[in-house]
Amino acid sequence: MKTKLIDLCWVCSIMLLMLCVASQAQDARRFTSFDFPDAIDTEPTSISPDGQIVGLYVSSDGLQHGFLLTKGKFQSIDFPGSTQTAARWINPRGQIVVEYTDTGRRQHGYLLSGGRFTSFDYPGAESTVAFGIGATGDIVGPWVPLGPFTLHGFLLSKGNFSTVDFPGAMWTLPTMIVGQRIVGGYFDGTFAPHGFLLNHGNFQEIACPGYTNVFLSGLNPLGDMTGGFNSSDGVQHGLLVTDGTCTSIDFPGAISTYANSANPEGNIVGRYTSPDGKTHGFLLTGQK
Repeated sequence: MKTKLIDLCWVCSIMLLMLCVASQAQDARRFTSFDFPDAIDTEPTSISPDGQIVGLYVSSDGLQHGFLLTKGKFQSIDFPGSTQTAARWINPRGQIVVEYTDTGRRQHGYLLSGGRFTSFDYPGAESTVAFGIGATGDIVGPWVPLGPFTLHGFLLSKGNFSTVDFPGAMWTLPTMIVGQRIVGGYFDGTFAPHGFLLNHGNFQEIACPGYTNVFLSGLNPLGDMTGGFNSSDGVQHGLLVTDGTCTSIDFPGAISTYANSANPEGNIVGRYTSPDGKTHGFLLTGQK
């Protein structure tokens, strides 16, 4: 009887320890909301390994601007002479890809590196949008040809453009590149979105059981993918895909959430919509 009592106590102790560890892991995850000062809406789009965050915000006059957030300090980013600007991604070297809209309402991509702006366009495109930039400077995004509206993907590597299109898709939007891997979203014949991974030239759809309208926006060197999906009630949730496992991310009290980027340290940035309809940025730490 004494031995059984000791065994029972040992089992209870182990269970209690496991509960404490699980509770501490849950408590370690922390959401932080933030907004560009006096902005109407704020959306962070990328976080670097050292914690720098870029994104976009809408000022009180209704105009869109890019921003860089470093150690709690915001810096606005605007391409000279543009009417709208959005910072999309920052790589480990601090290079930022941005899209801007000119006075003729055409969108262009540009690279901000070392304080210098370099504009670029896919050859013959009506509009070019830069979404992601890898550690080596390769850039991906969508472009719009002249004529009827459609979206194709592009890869800009060492000054040369190539097209990235998911087979059979109506539209393709690559969003981030890491080495020989590109993630993004494509739209099928019914214009429903799907996530994809292009790995060394091979396309693969990224689907999550029970999730619809999956779209991927981010990829880090560890292979973690971020984005969003819709649940059966039509609500949008943030998404983290790690080793084939899909995890929902929801800002507490939000009516919708979207996860844009995760750095190798496991910190995630994205946007959420509060009940008043305003868009805010969030940082989720302690994910790993």
